[in-house]
Amino acid sequence: MVGYLVAAALVLLFLWASYGLYGWLLLAKMRSRSDSVCPVSPTGKVLILTAAVGGGHEAAGRTVRAELERAGHNVAMADGLRQMSSVLDWLLVHFYSSQVRNTPRSLGAVFAATSRKSGAAAVRFLVSLLFAGRLLKVIERERPDLVVSTYPLVTAALGRLRKVGRLRIPAAAIIPDYGVHPLWVDPGVDLHFVVSRHSAELAKRAGGKVSLARLPVPDGFHSAPTRDNARAILGLEQKAFVALVVGGAWGIGDLERAAKCAAESGAHTVVVTGTNAGLRARLEERFASDENVWVMGWRDDIPVLMAAADCLIQNAGGMTCLEAIEMSLPILIFDPILGHGEFNAQVMEQTGSARWVHTAGELTTLLRSVARGETTLAVPHTEPGVPPVCVRLEVLVDTYNPQPEPGRSVLRPRWVLVGFGAIVLSSWLSFASPGIALAAQVLHLRVPGYRPPAGKVALGIKVTDPTTASALENAARRDRVPITMFTDARGAEGLRPTPGLAFGVAEELGGARLPAPWKERSQARIAASEIQRFTGKYPEYFLPATRTDLAALADAPPHTRLVMPERTAGRSPGPGLFIVDVSQLEPKAARSKFMQTVQAIHHEGLECVPLAQL
Repeated sequence: MVGYLVAAALVLLFLWASYGLYGWLLLAKMRSRSDSVCPVSPTGKVLILTAAVGGGHEAAGRTVRAELERAGHNVAMADGLRQMSSVLDWLLVHFYSSQVRNTPRSLGAVFAATSRKSGAAAVRFLVSLLFAGRLLKVIERERPDLVVSTYPLVTAALGRLRKVGRLRIPAAAIIPDYGVHPLWVDPGVDLHFVVSRHSAELAKRAGGKVSLARLPVPDGFHSAPTRDNARAILGLEQKAFVALVVGGAWGIGDLERAAKCAAESGAHTVVVTGTNAGLRARLEERFASDENVWVMGWRDDIPVLMAAADCLIQNAGGMTCLEAIEMSLPILIFDPILGHGEFNAQVMEQTGSARWVHTAGELTTLLRSVARGETTLAVPHTEPGVPPVCVRLEVLVDTYNPQPEPGRSVLRPRWVLVGFGAIVLSSWLSFASPGIALAAQVLHLRVPGYRPPAGKVALGIKVTDPTTASALENAARRDRVPITMFTDARGAEGLRPTPGLAFGVAEELGGARLPAPWKERSQARIAASEIQRFTGKYPEYFLPATRTDLAALADAPPHTRLVMPERTAGRSPGPGLFIVDVSQLEPKAARSKFMQTVQAIHHEGLECVPLAQL
């Protein structure tokens, strides 16, 4: 019963927190005047609303602000997401950072769920309904003639305020990515500014009003030195082939593997890890003996680095791509973020703005060929004849003709809607990996494999055949490799007491159409008993059949801990719990796969440690 009680308690906690938070926000909103609007003011001012989710949204806001100020406009900038809700801002910033580093596959699931217009509209409606009123405070305080958003949820809030007549000035959205996702477009916003004709078509399909514009980049990219001067400043050889590897402000993406590919190709490799100090330390240690690999942290001289480079390798970040295009620097997209990153890579490749390199082998081969002069990388260019976004914004304000709004009631959220939203949030947190992240942070729930230490990998073996289990147990003991054996009741028959070996229950994948938690929990308890019977040790861990989430607590046997494995099928092992699934293999094939994995761990420079050390 412990698992059920813990799971129920967590769900109720989320429900209570969500319900109380949203209720407080709604009560505050209901106390405000229903006829509150933001009228056009005579101040000639532009308000830019950004968000600190990643570095691109704030960077886009800063560059647009600088361009408008050069044109003589009065500009203010604020964090729109934080104005909407400081709690929502904290959750999105921390969950997004955790997702891209620890559970990137959950990003793909969110992207897929909101890729349909109906799914995107539902998210926009719920978020804007609950939080849009908060934006009026900063807008009324600044009293601008125009408000500009660089973040999708802020755009959704502005769109709702425009539709219900509470915002009486034009609102625009800046979309620096080539791949325009439906969630980033709101029909209530007056204009969405995009960077390519293909992007414009995507925005129109999502129901938005669109204008093609040339988005600005920081001044340093316009005054960057020549290639020769940049290399002289950095101390690089003039004839060397230089590959610049970046991962945005947070150092996101597989920079380590990209740097390894570039170094193996013979390129002089410059890696910029941004604010990711842990990644920088790990890369400095790995490439300490390679004088052709430079590892750097946060840099203010990115224009100089791009001027000196022959190509840029990155994960499809929108603003970084725009900066490289401004420098006419060929772009190679490698290991983009699942979901919107892959979509942006696909669209950029379709427009000829970048090349998407899908595998490490392909990247190494391509860079080696380019370094030898056998292959030429395409140079990206901006859309011809497109005016700057500053000009487009001025036209929007000049042509705006406010119409008197008829008296109409504004739809107010009701407690039933709040309860529904809280239930949806609770359910999502229970069945999605961010719920584990929240529980680990707030409730101090220890999940081995979540946020593992750099350079350490724990090896887990999932096995269901007793003969195979026995063979791998002997192989691990002979080679002195610390492993955790995850097995079901049948596979437990092949286990024997082995000093230093850890055991865990591998949940059986149910074949029924509808889930039966009571049956799955019963099977897991039987497996735990069988493991204890054959090994003399009660299993310490529980490996869910599909994914690790809070709901899996209900299936876990008593006194076992959930584990969060790296979902890296077909890829090299990385820090964390790496599962070798041999449940369908004969003993000989299973031993071969086990040894190959151990060799790959040593090749990646990782230390294989017991799961208890993660």
